[in-house]
Amino acid sequence: MQEYMLPATHDPARETDPKTGRWDPRRMVGSFPPSRILSIVGTNSRDYSVAAGLSSAVMGVQSDGLVAIRNAYVYGGGRAYIHRSHSGRYGLVNSEETYQNLSRFLFGGLRVEVALHGVELDRKDRIWQGEARLAIRGVPARIHEQTADHYCPIDLNATKKGIAGPLSPVPLMTIFLQPKNVRKCRYALDLKVISLKETGGILGFGAHLEPIADWQDTLIVDVEVNDKGAARSVTWEWNSTLAGRIAEQAELPHQLDWAPGKSSEGQWQLPVPIAPMGQAVLGSDAHLQLSIGLWA
Repeated sequence: MQEYMLPATHDPARETDPKTGRWDPRRMVGSFPPSRILSIVGTNSRDYSVAAGLSSAVMGVQSDGLVAIRNAYVYGGGRAYIHRSHSGRYGLVNSEETYQNLSRFLFGGLRVEVALHGVELDRKDRIWQGEARLAIRGVPARIHEQTADHYCPIDLNATKKGIAGPLSPVPLMTIFLQPKNVRKCRYALDLKVISLKETGGILGFGAHLEPIADWQDTLIVDVEVNDKGAARSVTWEWNSTLAGRIAEQAELPHQLDWAPGKSSEGQWQLPVPIAPMGQAVLGSDAHLQLSIGLWA
C-alpha cells in the first residue's frame, strides 16, 4: 500500500516522522492538496464488536475500535469527529453523521475554518481543554463532536501554540456549508472550556465541579442564500445573550462585516467577538476568527 500511494519522485526526508524515523501516512505526498481531503474520525470504541471485542480492547478508548484517533486524519485537511465505531450496526460508514459531512464536503458552496484567537489562559499549574459540537437545523445528528466524554478533548495549550495534532486541530474546526432547498440555514456551534489544576504532576479535583465548565456558550449563525444558492448574508449571536427559545429567534442581531476584504489565500477573514462572560475566562481579546472561502 505504501509503495502504491507514494509517487516515485517523493522526498523521503520530508514525509518521515522525526520521532520514529518512519514514513508518516498522515502526511500527503505529491501535488494533491491536503485541503481537498476530509477525515472522518470515529471516537466510539465500545460499539466495535469484531473479534469478540478484542480489537476494541487492544486499541483502547481513544479510537473507533480499530483505528486510533491519532492515526485517523491527514495533516492540513478538514476533520469531523463523530461518536461512531469503525463499522458494524453503529459504525461511521453508514451513519447519518458521515453522510451529512460528506455531502457538504462534496457538494457544499463555502468552506469555513473556525479558529480561536487572542486567548490568554492562566497556564500556571493548569491544564486547559476545550470541547466543540456542531449542529445544523433540520439535521437529526451532530455532525461534529469533539469532547472529553469521548476521550478526545481539544488540547487548548497546543492549539494556542499552533501545534497540529490528534487533539489539537488547527484551525479549531473546518465546516462545509451547503444551504440546500432553504433560503436560510441555521448552525449552532457549542463551545466549552474546562481546566484542571496540576500539582507535582498530579491532577487535583478538590475545586472541580463535574461536569461544570469554566465557560460554555453556543454561537448561533444564520446563512441566508440567494436564488442561485450563494450566501447573501450571515448573521450571528451568542445563545447567552438571546432572550427566549432559539427556535423563536427569527432574526439574529449581528451581521458579519465583509469589509475587511480577502487574505492572500482568497479567504474572507471575519472576527466574531466572544461574549463578555467568555472573555472573563479567555481574555478580553478572545475571539473566533472565521476564514470563509468559496468551495467547489
